[in-house]
Order: sequence, then C-alpha cells, then structure tokens
Amino acid sequence: MKLINIVYGTNRVRVEEQVNTLVKDYVGEVDDFNRIVLDYNDTTIESIIEEAQTLPFLSNKKAIIIQNATLFTAIRSRNTVDHNIDLMIKYLENKEDDTLLIFSVQSENLDSRKKITKIAKTKSELFEVEEMQEAELRDYIRSVIERENVRFNPSLINMIIERTGIHYDTVKQELGKLLLYVDDEITTKHVEEVISKSLEQNVFLLTDYLLKNEKREAVMLFRDLMLQKEEPIKLLGLVAGQFRLLYQTKILKQEGLNSDAIAKRLRVHPYRVKLAYRTIDRYPLNYLLNKMILCRDMDYQFKTSYLEREALFEVFLTKI
Repeated sequence: MKLINIVYGTNRVRVEEQVNTLVKDYVGEVDDFNRIVLDYNDTTIESIIEEAQTLPFLSNKKAIIIQNATLFTAIRSRNTVDHNIDLMIKYLENKEDDTLLIFSVQSENLDSRKKITKIAKTKSELFEVEEMQEAELRDYIRSVIERENVRFNPSLINMIIERTGIHYDTVKQELGKLLLYVDDEITTKHVEEVISKSLEQNVFLLTDYLLKNEKREAVMLFRDLMLQKEEPIKLLGLVAGQFRLLYQTKILKQEGLNSDAIAKRLRVHPYRVKLAYRTIDRYPLNYLLNKMILCRDMDYQFKTSYLEREALFEVFLTKI
C-alpha cells in the first residue's frame, strides 16, 4: 500500500467512504489519535508536512486526510492561506515518514498539466470514485435491504429510484430513513410515506405534465415546490434544461444513436437519457423547440417584469 493516496470524484459521500476504507486498512481500529483531518483551504503546506512527520501518539500508525485538496486540479480554491506548492512537490518526491497521506478531491478529474499532479501520479495511488450506474444502484439497494432481513417486493426498487433519482448519497440517506421506519417488511405505502421525491425527479415530473398539457397537475406540483422553498427562476432553468435534453436526445436518436451513445455524446448521466429516450417519440421536434422558446421568453420576463416570479411562473405553466 502506497503512503500517498489521492481520492477524487464528484460524489462527496462515495469519496468519503473510499477515504475511510483506506484509513481503516492502514491503521486498523480508527480513533482520534491515528486519524487526523486537515482542510487544505485553511492549513498551510508547512503544517501538513509537519503533522505528517510527527510520530503518532498512542498509536503505531497514523493517517492524515487533506480535505478540499484542489492543488491537483484546475479548480480555483478558497484558500485563506498561501500555499508553498514547491515545498509539497519536494515532500512528495522525498517522503520518508510512515504516515498515510490521503488527499480528498471533490472533482471529476485531475489537472494532468500541473507539475505537482504529474509527480503525484508517479508517487501515489489514485482512486477515481465514479457515480454509481443504475444497475449498481439497484444492486446496492437490494443488498442493503436484504442485509437488514426485511421482506420486500423487488419492484419497489424501481419505485425508490423513481423518487430519489440515481444519486448514491440521496439513495443512501432515504434508504436509511425507510429502514428505520419499517419493521420486517417494506410496502408501497412505506415508500410513498417516507421517501421524498428529489428535486431532479420533481422537475422531470413537472416537464412531463407540461408535455402532456396537464396544466392543473403542473400548477399543483409547482405550488408544492414553492412550499419547499424552491426558487421559480431555478425551476425554470431546470425545466428548460430538461426540454433541451429531450430535444437533443430526439435529434441524436434520429441519427441512429442508442441511449448509451447519446449519454456519452451529451456527457449526461445515462439514467436521465434513458428516461428521455423512452418519451421523445411521442413529441415532434418543433413541439419540443417551441417549449424551449417559451422557457426563454419566460426567463426574459423574470428579468424585466415587476410582477412576482411565483405569479409569473404560474401563468407560464398555464400557457406553455
């Protein structure tokens, strides 16, 4: 096991889980003495190195986790201190202590152009933490429920994903709530009562209502979202983005691409494209384009009208 690790990915929860696994594998039983957490935003590189070179206290081994380690990325960090990158490069090249150093990076990728990244790749072990695909997420839900010895109909997995979307951290949180709520069996009623619909799923449903011209349902859902303190202008942007995804998916489907190929082309999660792929045959391109134009016009009204945005959005829902 290398003593320098870089764990990176956009899913904070999965990154943390990978970091915790590495720490446990190295130090064994984890406690406050052998697991040190530092924030790169407000900790100098001198302090990081000093901590790494300090012998562990009441423990044989020690692991240091550097959170928000943007030094390997193109992300502009929110540092409150000046960082001596050259000093870190020298340390990485000549590390002699026995401390496990883990850099936790909330980023989809590393910046390979940077000198420190090039050196880190030769001196450290990289762990790219990807978002779970739909099939993996289904297996995860099934395994968690089965581990708790709770009875359930496998079809409920579809219902759970339809409400949470395909984000691992959301699924994990909502599944935890559900298992605390039930006794020895999960029913449809339990899922409906406990698992909240994600904003992403509500936007998909709102867009679907608009496509089907179900205006009353769209207005009722919008009012529910207002009670959840969502902003009309944010919702408009998400709805417009969903119409744009449908439009682009339809064009690419007509070119002969399947849903996986479209997801790669558009750099969109395959699950979102899968949902779009199922529905686009019902709607002509011009119909989808018109919806996008109406969203653009509504955005202009938001920025120029003196009327409240909530009222404007309701009018928009009845006209689109």
